[in-house]
This record gives sequence, C-alpha cells and structure tokens, in this order.
Amino acid sequence: MDCTDCTTASQRDHHGFKAGCPGCCARAISRGLNYFESLKQGQQTRRYRAELQQFGMTHQQVLDAAKADVMRREVKP
Repeated sequence: MDCTDCTTASQRDHHGFKAGCPGCCARAISRGLNYFESLKQGQQTRRYRAELQQFGMTHQQVLDAAKADVMRREVKP
C-alpha cells in the first residue's frame, strides 16, 4: 500500500479517503450499506453490483479492502 489513508486504516480506526486511490474506493464500498446488505442476503445485490460497476471495482477488491480494514475486522457480520 502506498496510500497513507489505506495504511492508517489497516492499523487503527481511520475515516480518511484519497480520491483516485483504488484501495480507498474499495474500502469505502466495504463500509457501505450495499455491501452490508449483500453480506446479510448471502449474495451480491443489484445495488451492490451497480456500485461496483460505477466505481470500476471488483468484488475481490472490496473483500480484500474489508479484510485489511481495522474497522471491518472489529465488526463481525
């Protein structure tokens, strides 16, 4: 990770995001309602897939960002 916001978020609770950083974008999606609804339903919802497409992200990028994010590691869905 070259992004200071991504690095900080992997070490402690951090809410900073850099525009244009794919890691920040994936982390933002992983903290969003569409991602949580997909987790709750056990499948990717239409809104979540649309959000991935809108921001040019893959589901794997979001999963990886969530795994590295301290905030997500502290919340067990």
